[in-house]
Amino acid sequence: MDYAITLHHFFTSPQHNYFTRPKFEVGQAPTISHETLEFVSGRGIKGDRFEESLYPVTFFSLEVAEAIEEAFEREIDIRDYRRNITISGVNLCELIGKEFSIGDVTFEGMAHCNPCTWLDAVIQKGTYRQMKGRGGLRAKVLHGGRLSLGKTTLQSDTILLKKPTEAMRLSKIPS
Repeated sequence: MDYAITLHHFFTSPQHNYFTRPKFEVGQAPTISHETLEFVSGRGIKGDRFEESLYPVTFFSLEVAEAIEEAFEREIDIRDYRRNITISGVNLCELIGKEFSIGDVTFEGMAHCNPCTWLDAVIQKGTYRQMKGRGGLRAKVLHGGRLSLGKTTLQSDTILLKKPTEAMRLSKIPS
């Protein structure tokens, strides 16, 4: 199936600002904006702090970011979420455990990208709650290549039905 999407923002950072730090201590590593990104098979985005991690690429929904802005009645700098790719057009949680391609790059959705409690300090109290179940997608790169910002197509064998802002069901009880 082909899904029309837009890649709105690409970000990398050489170091962690939230992850691995004491609660609410925010680092000063820059969030670097890109027009294109190079994805390396079996790794991630060259130079990013998660390049060689278990989950090297993070996706975040623009629709979720807009819903949070609406809930807080203010603009939020998209960089503050510290995700690599801001995308619109699909519910990212439906891609957990699935392979999908954007352009020449093939990803495997690995896990929900849980929000950090630091976001309550960096953005606003309540951000963590707003993002619960819709914090994005952690993925690994199966086949590398280059992506550029703009309108494109996501290919997946999975039929994606949920609205982009719909939260995934978080339960410890198997369904």
